[in-house]
Amino acid sequence: MSTVESEAKFEVSSYRWVVLIFFILMAIMTQIVWITFAPLTDESARYFFGVVTDPKQIQINEILILLLSMVFMVVYLPVNYFASKGIEKFGLKWGTGIGIVLTGVFGFLRAVTPNYWAVLIFQIGCAVGQPFVLNSFTKLAVNWFPENEKTLAASLGTMSVLLGPVVAMFMPVFISDVGLLLWIYGGISLFFMALYLIFVRDKPSSPPNAYSDKPMELGIKGTRDLFRLDFLLLFILMFIGIGIFNALTTGIDVLFNEVKVLNLPSGLPIGDAVGIIGGVMVVGGIFGAIILSTLSDKFRKRKIFLILAMTTGTVLSIVLFFIGDFIILTIVSFIFGFMLISALPVGLTFAAEMTYPVPEETSNGWMMWSGQLSGIILIVVIMFFKYFEVSKKILILISSSTLFFLLLELYLHSSLKT
Repeated sequence: MSTVESEAKFEVSSYRWVVLIFFILMAIMTQIVWITFAPLTDESARYFFGVVTDPKQIQINEILILLLSMVFMVVYLPVNYFASKGIEKFGLKWGTGIGIVLTGVFGFLRAVTPNYWAVLIFQIGCAVGQPFVLNSFTKLAVNWFPENEKTLAASLGTMSVLLGPVVAMFMPVFISDVGLLLWIYGGISLFFMALYLIFVRDKPSSPPNAYSDKPMELGIKGTRDLFRLDFLLLFILMFIGIGIFNALTTGIDVLFNEVKVLNLPSGLPIGDAVGIIGGVMVVGGIFGAIILSTLSDKFRKRKIFLILAMTTGTVLSIVLFFIGDFIILTIVSFIFGFMLISALPVGLTFAAEMTYPVPEETSNGWMMWSGQLSGIILIVVIMFFKYFEVSKKILILISSSTLFFLLLELYLHSSLKT
């Protein structure tokens, strides 16, 4: 039976776009909440701890601000399993809804007090909700979209992971008041939570593709079957790729503070320039996720697009930190984001396809888990170098690029054929 004939018997609901839109809106907020303080490290330290003159205390305060973002990755590690199981048990809407409610409520509570330790607790509450949202990308695609739109749907879901950091990176250019930003983000989180709970449905009345109409393999055996060679290679690739994205996004203000940026536009502070560079990087990732995912669906190929992303990431992750001209750095950042971040939706779809009939949220969850772990490792290294005033960020990026190259070689010689 041809692909066209096999897909003809499935009905596709136009409401799938409504579900996707409201899912994206709330997913954006999970990422804004995560990265709120990253582009405002100095301002956030003053907001919570007041004006400090002791250099060592300033460094400690900045590390504590980094912790507000890193806690999302730390919490993801133990909660990931329970999030996947929750989505399996309660379905797309209410399984994801657990994370939606946690993000909406605790995201709003962050604005209530300027006490650092209270806000850290609220961040942890939001962090518990994050994997319930991030693990749902492929579940959403399989529940609602036809076979030839699955990777596109996953990429649009992934786009929410990217849009959040874009907003968080650019907003300080217009509003640098940390307290005001927390009220704005908190109010929007509650509003989007309400929209999600009202309008999102679990699945259409008729299955849109062959995967959504078949039972999934649950339990320990299904999870154990994930870890064969092809999945492990993809797991390691995502470990490095997502980890570098997480580390760059979380620590961008710290990482770029030693780069001598030249030819800044008149009147543009270096802090705002760093935010723009980070935002442009993520905007490039949004375009890459949509364009390359669409091509991946069109040609029904996954591996070649992952290889392309890894190869480019290898080169540009070294080049990025040697550029001093603002315009060139912005362009290279866009290309870096376009190529590297596009690997995420393709990789998540590939993982779901190669491990079927294991539930999509399980394979999706393990992939995202790997990136959280590597992100933690890289951010801890950044904190270490920050505290001891060691300028080693270029060495870190070169080491990461070396790992990229080695993993690419493994992947090229793997048994994967698509």
